[in-house]
Formats: sequence, C-alpha cells, structure tokens
Amino acid sequence: MAKCFLVTVFTVCITFSGQAQQWKLKRIEGILGIGTTNVYSDLGGAPNATNLLFIKDITFRTTRPSVYAGLRYRINPYSTIKTSFIYGYSRTEDYSGSRNENRGFTSVTQLFEFSGNYEYYFFPEQRRLRSAAMFNRRGMINDYSSFGAYVFAGIGGTLFWPHLELSETREGDKYKDNMGITACIPLGIGFKYIISDKWIFGYEIGYRQTFSDFLDGFQSPFSRRWDVYWISSFNFSYRIPTSRRGLPIFLDNQWRRARF
Repeated sequence: MAKCFLVTVFTVCITFSGQAQQWKLKRIEGILGIGTTNVYSDLGGAPNATNLLFIKDITFRTTRPSVYAGLRYRINPYSTIKTSFIYGYSRTEDYSGSRNENRGFTSVTQLFEFSGNYEYYFFPEQRRLRSAAMFNRRGMINDYSSFGAYVFAGIGGTLFWPHLELSETREGDKYKDNMGITACIPLGIGFKYIISDKWIFGYEIGYRQTFSDFLDGFQSPFSRRWDVYWISSFNFSYRIPTSRRGLPIFLDNQWRRARF
C-alpha cells in the first residue's frame, strides 16, 4: 500500500512538473494578420473637443487596411515580449460634419511601423488543472486554456509618406509632402483563442501616440496635439517548438552541428 501511494505521489509530481514547464517548449510564436488603420490628425474629426483618444473620430469612411507580422517570445506564463512590423494605409479628409468641413482638404498616407512591445496576460493561456482533470479517455491533456487576454505597451518608429490634396495653400499653414519619420508609443489590448497547442487565432487593437504633426502632410497654426493612429488586426499565431536553450529547434540543431 505504501509503495503504491509513493508511486502515485511521484507520478502526480512529475505530471505537474511537466505541465509547469510545457510553455517553455513553445516559447516563440510567429504572427501574421490583417486589419485596419485609422489616422487622426488636423483633418476631419468629430467637432466635440473632449474626445478621449480620438475614439469618437473612428468612422468607416476613414478606415483603411493594414498588414501585420510579428514575433513573440514568452518570458513566463504571464509575460511576453514582441517585435512587430505593420504596414498601414490611411485616408483623412474634411468631410461634411467634421470640425473643418468648409476647408475641404484630403490626405492619403502610407505608413510603416516597427515596434517592440511588452505584453502582460491578465488571462494567461496556461491553466492549472486538478489532478483528476489532467487525463481524459485518450490520456493526458495539455494545460492550455481556450482563451487568453493581455494588455501591451511599447516603443517604436514610424515611416510615413503623406499626399495632401488641396485646392490652394493658406497663409500660416505648414505642408509636408515627402517621407517623414517619428517615434511612436503603442498601447492596447489583445485577445487569443487557442485552436490547438500549435495554432492560435487572435484579435488586437492599439492606440499609437506619435511625436509628429505631419502624418497627413499638414499642420494648422491652431493644432494643439501630435497626430495619432489606431491599428487593429485579426491574426494567426504559430507556436514554434523551442529547445531548452530558448532557441527554435531547427536553429538549435544547426548550432549543435556547427559546434561539434
């Protein structure tokens, strides 16, 4: 009886230890997605001055597509770091009902963002299971939940090419119709649906604070804020098998062959 008890305890401990370390075997995720771009500048915009993070300015007519690619590295079950590359295309205009509808300016901007972000999971992907829940009819089950959620913040750089369309220039305004670069601060939230131990479907939306007033190619003398933009994406992530050294298996194998 004592022997059976010790074997059972040992088996449960090994199982928990294996589950606790499972996330280390898939630390890295490759990400691809498509979504939307919304730039908020001196053109268009809701007439209400009290507009938190420009949320009231989000309209279908100013929404354009974006393409998203990234690489995520898991530090622990609650924290990851991520690098991302985003291409976005935007259109802003002084449409009817906006702040300056009589001005009639229109701007088209292409932008490329490269950023690094820290992600904190308030709903982690890894779940703790009771010993009775670690097995089903097919055997041991994984310790991933079906849902994850996180907030993120980071820093990056944005290249942009604005093209401003206007009937005539105005005294006091400043114009820029060539490439520009600015730092940006991404802030946002993301959600994940875990399809399998390899594939994940996600949605992410984030606010970008820039340090430029020329994302639309135009600066009004009455402008009080730098331009901002929002990026959203529906994406798929693939968990890349990772070695004990935290490297992708295929790179680790090459490193071993080169060493020995």
